[in-house]
Amino acid sequence: MKKLILLLFIPFFSCNQDIKNEINSSQITAVVMGKIDKNGSMEFFSNGPSRWDRNDTINENNIFRIASMTKALCSVAALQLVEQGKITLDEPLDDYLPEMTSKKIINENNQIIEPKNSITLRHLLTHTAGFGYWFTSEKLSRWNQLKEEINWNENYQPRLFESGTSYMYGTNIDWVGRLVEKISDMNLEDYFRKNITGPLKMNSTWFNIPDELENFVVGSSYRNSENGELVKNEYQKINKISKYNSRGLLSSPNDYGKFLACMLNQGELNGVKILNKETFKLMNTPQLNEFKSTHRYVPSVDVDTKARGDKDNFFDSYDNWTLAWAYEENSINRPVGTAYWGGFFNTYFTIDFKNEFALVYMTQILPFNDIHSYNLFTAYERLVYENLKTKR
Repeated sequence: MKKLILLLFIPFFSCNQDIKNEINSSQITAVVMGKIDKNGSMEFFSNGPSRWDRNDTINENNIFRIASMTKALCSVAALQLVEQGKITLDEPLDDYLPEMTSKKIINENNQIIEPKNSITLRHLLTHTAGFGYWFTSEKLSRWNQLKEEINWNENYQPRLFESGTSYMYGTNIDWVGRLVEKISDMNLEDYFRKNITGPLKMNSTWFNIPDELENFVVGSSYRNSENGELVKNEYQKINKISKYNSRGLLSSPNDYGKFLACMLNQGELNGVKILNKETFKLMNTPQLNEFKSTHRYVPSVDVDTKARGDKDNFFDSYDNWTLAWAYEENSINRPVGTAYWGGFFNTYFTIDFKNEFALVYMTQILPFNDIHSYNLFTAYERLVYENLKTKR
């Protein structure tokens, strides 16, 4: 029996050592990554200081800017309102958000046209409403120049296509946040605290970090584009904000792990239910039937949005999209249906529903899709899957 226990322990120990070796050999100088099981248990690995002037080790309780990993919580908030019958996925939002639905469209010939289709919550949640970002749309990446060429005098950027006709990752979920605020008559901070982060005891997850938690916020860096070296930023206190969006949350790996565990359990964790199972299954259903989650390469921006190969790259054009996150359909390691997404400062997550675990990875490096940061995350993911195969 002792020999059996030892044999079971060796692969586990070997995997942990391999992970530590990957971290130590990486160019990422401060990082936390962890595996979350369906039962809520978590195991974290970390390296580097929480701030550059500290002689400590960063850990799962430190607080990071998670940027677009906020979007998953916005989706849950919206589906809570759908579940309560306060909004439907497919009704026009013209009366709720006229300032959104009235935005005009710029077509392929740079002509401004009036939209014909209404925008629905489903369009927003699936990034098919026509909104983009400067790093996903070539037109928006050179908008200051283009608006002069077409004599555009409005104080907003137009949409890029009719709702429901294509996919483009953009500001869609910001509008979802405004919709949640309008329907609930609460700001997004208070809504999350009452209905998601509070019940799940995600007490380090805020748009505006309480002063008593400021000490846990980590430092940041950026990669010099000329020599590839990381430049360490001097720490500056987080500014308070009054308008909340889908890119604004700060959270800890431990906190986000609670959210991921809740998602693994289809909306419930430790007796706390934030979504009914039927609603969760709806949220996690792939939505794109006529096209995939196409990522358009924008060569003129600092963010490297070009896919590095054909599989398991953050930006590829092979996967689907649910009402909350990307839906894996073409991976070397992940099963079909694995959820994934990330945040601008090189934070990432995956939720493997088949094998009943999730991964979270947090660092604070710009630009997004940093090759060394993403490679470390995928190396960690690969080792986790190799360990699963060994156990079988």
